[in-house]
Amino acid sequence: MSSSFLRVTEILVEQEISRRLISSACLAAVLVAAIDLTFAFTHPLASINTVNTDKAEPFNAVTAVKRAMKQDIDEQEQRGKSSNATAGGAGRPVLLLGSSLVVAPALQCEAIYSGKEFKRFHQRRLTSFENYLESSLVKETGGSQSQFKSSSSTVRSYCLAMGGQMASDALLVAKEVLPASSATTAGTSIVYGIAPRDFQDNLFPRIDASPIFRIFAQASDLPQLFDSEPTMTAVDRTSACGDRISSLYRYRSDWQNLFAIRAKRAIEKCLPFVVFDKYYDTLALKPQKKGLLPGEAIGTPMVVPNSAVDHADWQTTAEEYKRRYNPVKVARVEAQFDYFEELLHLCQERKVNLMVVNMPLSQDNMKALPNGFYKQYLSRADQLCSQYGVEFVDLNQGSWTSNSNYVDSVHLKPESSQAFMQKLAQLTAASNLSLALKRNPGPL
Repeated sequence: MSSSFLRVTEILVEQEISRRLISSACLAAVLVAAIDLTFAFTHPLASINTVNTDKAEPFNAVTAVKRAMKQDIDEQEQRGKSSNATAGGAGRPVLLLGSSLVVAPALQCEAIYSGKEFKRFHQRRLTSFENYLESSLVKETGGSQSQFKSSSSTVRSYCLAMGGQMASDALLVAKEVLPASSATTAGTSIVYGIAPRDFQDNLFPRIDASPIFRIFAQASDLPQLFDSEPTMTAVDRTSACGDRISSLYRYRSDWQNLFAIRAKRAIEKCLPFVVFDKYYDTLALKPQKKGLLPGEAIGTPMVVPNSAVDHADWQTTAEEYKRRYNPVKVARVEAQFDYFEELLHLCQERKVNLMVVNMPLSQDNMKALPNGFYKQYLSRADQLCSQYGVEFVDLNQGSWTSNSNYVDSVHLKPESSQAFMQKLAQLTAASNLSLALKRNPGPL
């Protein structure tokens, strides 16, 4: 009898232990899920001084533009409720998409126009382009500036172009900033600057390797990714799915970098005789007490009036673009054009006004392109734009291709940037986008 009693006791103890283990596991899972969701919405890495995804241009630029657009909408709604409401409120914005070929002239021109330096990743409103565009719209209508402002909404323009942005990235940025569920999406205008590198880049490893994809892609974007990247292994696909499910998993390399840096700093503090490699005033990586560890980052890139944004020298850039362009990987190019077409379809579906601009390149850069590729690229872009009723403008011709306009064979010099942005404003004012810009949307 005593053995039966002991057996019953053991079973009860085992059940209690199992129950507690299951409860602990469930509690741990809930806690991890809560932390994961918190990190997904708060992006804590953006405020930490390490090189990480959220510290870079894509997250900060999109966040700044979304915040500014929301503020414009709130002000317009408030103005609509006011008894003193007038017609000249903030209207639908003009967004600039593209790679650093768009970033450089847009931000360099803004710095010259404002006469102030500003943070490259965080300041994205283009008051210079707004002014040029309003002046061009006035000339198109044949009226005066005051008449235009009294009958139209004030132009607002923001730069969503980013260094290294591919056609696949441009689609994700547009989806993020202009969601289908938002009543403010319809009527927005986009000026999208494209170039051959946006479709053919051998230094771009894979679509899901882009920081823009890592941050903004949704689970619904995975099927197109898998179709576009047929060489992805089962492990790669599982990892891509994990990135969409968990923010902790998505930013795993950033967290590993942070913990490694904190560990090294703690070791140096506890063991003064231990010194790790750092960068200091000479920018040479060597063991030293002062300086930044690899992976640390303090501050943010600035845009300074009459100074070119960060760039390499002419020879380095020329060699780099030879590798980007050659050899042409047809499957990759086709995949990027599929994303480009998806962007055209998205704008059509969401009633977003779009103008595509073939960005200018230097004569030296054009020589690096494989034979026949540029003609095929230009023809394909033009054909797709015609198919969707989108205006296509080619600025890669005439004096714009002169080497003297460029700081490194692909990015326009600050002194050329103002003329380019003025030209872009004139083209926008003369395009179909002008109809939306001249129209006052009224209270939202």
